[in-house]
Amino acid sequence: MSHVVESTFTVRSYEGDSYGHLNNGVYLGWFEQGRLDWLLSKSFSYDGFAQREEWFVVGRTEVDFRQPLLVGESVVLHSEIETLGRSSVTFRQRMLRNGDTLVCEAKTIMVFAAHGASIAIPDDFRAAAEG
Repeated sequence: MSHVVESTFTVRSYEGDSYGHLNNGVYLGWFEQGRLDWLLSKSFSYDGFAQREEWFVVGRTEVDFRQPLLVGESVVLHSEIETLGRSSVTFRQRMLRNGDTLVCEAKTIMVFAAHGASIAIPDDFRAAAEG
């Protein structure tokens, strides 16, 4: 499970807080986009799961902020799957400035669900994630 997808982001003026730092809520959106980029790299999407009446939803996210990002700065977000459970997928994501300075990192547990209950990870997803 060493498939790493890179996504690039630049802090826009309206994403800054009163200190000129990237607002902490924006990080969550960027992490979400990174996970979507990972899914798309394996030919999956949230819409595709919904069409199958399977949903891939966030169960938990932990974020460790290391350094602030300022308006105009760019980062590369690395997204990868760390572990697969029965119904859950743990993503590890690291945001780097200049290719090597860790800005923040997140761990997100996503769960496959249908009809209000967790379901086993679909076989095609598991095969793609393990391959």
